[in-house]
Amino acid sequence: MALVLVKYGINHPVEKLKIENAKEEDSIVLIQDGVYWNLQDLSSLTKANVYILKEDFLARGYKEDEAKYNLIDYDGFVELIEKEEKFIG
Repeated sequence: MALVLVKYGINHPVEKLKIENAKEEDSIVLIQDGVYWNLQDLSSLTKANVYILKEDFLARGYKEDEAKYNLIDYDGFVELIEKEEKFIG
């Protein structure tokens, strides 16, 4: 199991590769400008669990009900970091 951080927007090819290569048991967290991936249907790219860092999402003008994926706060983010065996940033 790995934690995959996506911090750049949808035009960044490396971020797309990270999403596509995440395994079903991995967790993807959209942070910083990576929250713009919320605009995409990631189910066609990955089977991994996708989370959005709530503070970054709201800071970019989104509302909570616009999130297509699970919103997590910083405490939830730290829990994921502690839980996952590997980290891909």
